[in-house]
Amino acid sequence: MKQRAERSFREQRALYVLRFTCEHCTNFAVHDESCSHGYPNEAHREAHYADEVDVELTFCKDFELR
Repeated sequence: MKQRAERSFREQRALYVLRFTCEHCTNFAVHDESCSHGYPNEAHREAHYADEVDVELTFCKDFELR
């Protein structure tokens, strides 16, 4: 799912310490930084959101919090 990151989301992400990127998912293989399901993960990684100005949020359908 893709959604535009509005200012309110960026504020809530910081306030509530929201986790939705690969680095916080049980399907993320740390040793080679890949998804265990084989999905491309560039748009789901923490680095993608480093510059939160005008970024599009991309949520993974198989995300499972560690």
